[in-house]
Amino acid sequence: MRNGVIFEKETPLHFILWVLARNLDSKLNRRDQMTSRDWTHLPLLPSIVDRLGLIDLLRFRAVCKDWNSASFAATAEIEAIPDQEPWCLIYGGNNSECSLITESDGKHTIYIPEMNGATCLASSQGWLLLFREGSMFFFCPLSGAKIDLPGPFPHTAINDHVAVFSAPPTSKDCVVAVVSRTETETLELHMIDRGATAWTEHKLASMVPTKIQYAAHYNGGFYFFDNKSDSMVYMSIEKRELRLGKVRYMKSAKDKSIPLRFSTNSEKENMKKRLGLEDGVQVSICGTVVSCESSADKMVPYENTGVGADDAEGRQIVKAAWFQPRFHRVSQNQSW
Repeated sequence: MRNGVIFEKETPLHFILWVLARNLDSKLNRRDQMTSRDWTHLPLLPSIVDRLGLIDLLRFRAVCKDWNSASFAATAEIEAIPDQEPWCLIYGGNNSECSLITESDGKHTIYIPEMNGATCLASSQGWLLLFREGSMFFFCPLSGAKIDLPGPFPHTAINDHVAVFSAPPTSKDCVVAVVSRTETETLELHMIDRGATAWTEHKLASMVPTKIQYAAHYNGGFYFFDNKSDSMVYMSIEKRELRLGKVRYMKSAKDKSIPLRFSTNSEKENMKKRLGLEDGVQVSICGTVVSCESSADKMVPYENTGVGADDAEGRQIVKAAWFQPRFHRVSQNQSW
């Protein structure tokens, strides 16, 4: 209870904001109060923030810059929870309307102009790597932070492309790698380092995977997997060499391995159920990697069924991206 007002755990956010606005107006109308108070110093803020889930907390932060700043610590604490299942962003319509599907709060409609006409190629630590009209950029869907990459990208159209990056785009160690298969069955990989102004090209022409379903970065290298055929392509960031290999699964706890695992069939089915799409709707989904402190990090698969509005049989195709809920900030002059 604060100043005679009791907020329960389930109190709606809009009611809380209405009470705050009413109390603030009352104070401002007093004759002895000639100046307005800083909203960050309202005595109820700590009590409110502690009771909000992440969705309501994001709405709370959108009220004004001061409330955004006042709730920063609370958001950071929620985002630091390990083993959190990824959220899904469904996009790709004719406007900026998107559907945000959280782990426990259901589906929410949000409007993100940056997603209009874009295709997500990679997702890691809350950052999406997006391609639109020949250009590529990093984007945080929860904060709106954006960082443009140098262009143009070597390909003018995107089809079955899969990407991965080694670190957040604000890090000097960030390297981006984008792979695709050509009509001649050659695997092409384009890379760009943080601070570079142009992409470099690398090719692998023999026995390349039929379809890349997973992508990950680990210990100075990029991994691209097709777990149906157990094929793997590896790129050393330091040596810039592409190599083809086979996935060997652990047989005992003593086996040496990288701390990554494929999503199980039951996990894939649970994720599809969370999307709640109608039967017959095809989805082109960008995968991600979920950090797990208790076990190997889980790789969430890509599902590339096409990137156009409809496939060859006239079925609707929806684009989506799995991502970890993070609220990244960048300065106005942040550049690649």
